[in-house]
Formats: sequence, C-alpha cells, structure tokens
Amino acid sequence: MLCSAKIKLSVVVVFVFFAFSATTEAAPNSIILNPILKTPERLNIYQNAYVKVSNSFSSVLYNITVSESLSQKRVLSIRDFQSGQSFAMSFSKAGEYEICYSSKKDASVPKTCFQVDVLKAKLI
Repeated sequence: MLCSAKIKLSVVVVFVFFAFSATTEAAPNSIILNPILKTPERLNIYQNAYVKVSNSFSSVLYNITVSESLSQKRVLSIRDFQSGQSFAMSFSKAGEYEICYSSKKDASVPKTCFQVDVLKAKLI
C-alpha cells in the first residue's frame, strides 16, 4: 500500500513538472521571419524583454525594418538577413511597432509586415 502511494506521488510530481515546462515554453520569446508561413497579425511582447528574431526562410530576406507604428520612426534596419541567422533585441519603449521584410531585393515587391504590441512591464 505504501509503495503504491509513493508511485502515485512520483507520477503526480512528474506530471506537474512536465505541465510547468510546457507552459513556460509557450511564452512568446521568438519571432520567426518567413514569408511563406502565416505570420500572426499581432504579437504581444513585454517591454525590455529580449526576443530572438530569426530567418527560417530558405534564402536571404531583404530590407528588414522595425518601426514605431504611430511615428514611423525606424528602430532597426537590416539590408540582408541570411537564412538561418538570428539576433536578439528588446523594446525599451511600450507601444505599437511594425516589422516588415521582403523575400526579394527588388523594392517594388510587396513586403510582409506584422504588428508587435510592446506591453508595459509590470512588477509582481
């Protein structure tokens, strides 16, 4: 009887551990740039939290820009972003931003864009 209770407790502990791991992995800590994949229309990111931006497309992405939506002030600009490359960035100012990029070097080709909402960090 005692052995059965220990096994049940062990199973519960392992289950809780895996459940906690799954929920922490679900946090939006990366932005994948790929014009073929359906990109979310809006992403929520906390102010000053680092986000990994990566190119999962099979070729170079061009003219990547990160801009404040209201002022159109450019925060970041990358001319050529090679396949498989990534970088980390954070937003120090809360607000709405837009990330745009193109799969072609030609400026007349429409860009893929999506919105990022940078939320004020809250103390818990």
